[in-house]
Amino acid sequence: MHDRSTISRRTVLLGGAALATLAATRAGWAQAEPSERPVVLITGTSSGFGRLMAEGFARKGAHVIATMRDVDGRNASAAEELWALSGDGAAIDVVEIDVLSEEAVNAGVAGAIENAGRIDVLVSNAGIVVPGPVELQTPRDFASNIETNMGGALRMFRAVVPHMREQRGGAIIQMSSALGRAIDPMLGGYCASKLAVEAAADALAYEVAAFDIEVSIVQPAGAYPTELQANAIRYWEEMLDRLDASERAKLDIYAPHVEAMLDGLAPDGDLDPREVSDAVIELASMPFGTRPGRLVVGPYKDGIDPVNAAHDQLQNDMMEHNPIVDLLTLK
Repeated sequence: MHDRSTISRRTVLLGGAALATLAATRAGWAQAEPSERPVVLITGTSSGFGRLMAEGFARKGAHVIATMRDVDGRNASAAEELWALSGDGAAIDVVEIDVLSEEAVNAGVAGAIENAGRIDVLVSNAGIVVPGPVELQTPRDFASNIETNMGGALRMFRAVVPHMREQRGGAIIQMSSALGRAIDPMLGGYCASKLAVEAAADALAYEVAAFDIEVSIVQPAGAYPTELQANAIRYWEEMLDRLDASERAKLDIYAPHVEAMLDGLAPDGDLDPREVSDAVIELASMPFGTRPGRLVVGPYKDGIDPVNAAHDQLQNDMMEHNPIVDLLTLK
């Protein structure tokens, strides 16, 4: 029996056996035989953090499964550029996965496993921002944040966890945001999606700990310049085109809010998105059981870290009284 006065997800994981393919340092990946290199599947690699992570993992010697939707269409050039990086010790396979489709997710994951032999690390990165005041957003517009950011992650969890459980090990890194903790007006749908995906990832971490599967959450805390902001403005403009006359009348009410929203979506040119991708690669390279449950990267880290610490304390207190604790030990 566990001493429930000290139990937590992290202490459970610290008791786990090391996962051999992940215990090596990043330098060790490049030196390893191709069959011994960790296989890293990343969603949303057509641009932004995902693209940088795909390149970075490959250059460190990992076998990268870079996934994106519409490989033969609008993302064809991005796919070709990633394919071109293979060689000279770098290994990148590009696989089409649309995280909105369970069929596409299952087929893509199965194909990746067949080709690479296994998946050691899943970086669940695909995401969108559909901004706007809650009153003006239709349920469809609001929920589109959740359907991609939460639903897409859930589809990936469901596809990858059975494989990791069968191979008795793996790591899942869920990309979130500082807005998985703090709320930004005019981004209610996005904040809701990140709150939701963090809750799901936390629950998953407890549920799969006994199978040597580790789950960590990364929270970028700053307006890093990626395509996310430009896409957010495009989604906003598309939503405006769908508003009916009564809803359009409300735009005048929210005009100052919208102006502030658009200013807030401007990327911070002083921030380097490689800070985030490098942090994810470093997190993946850590030996099993030593990774933090959450990692904040960016200028607002000092504000988010205390919130995470309070959350961890609450979780520990709750777990002291939860009978599931006795099911979390490694079998």
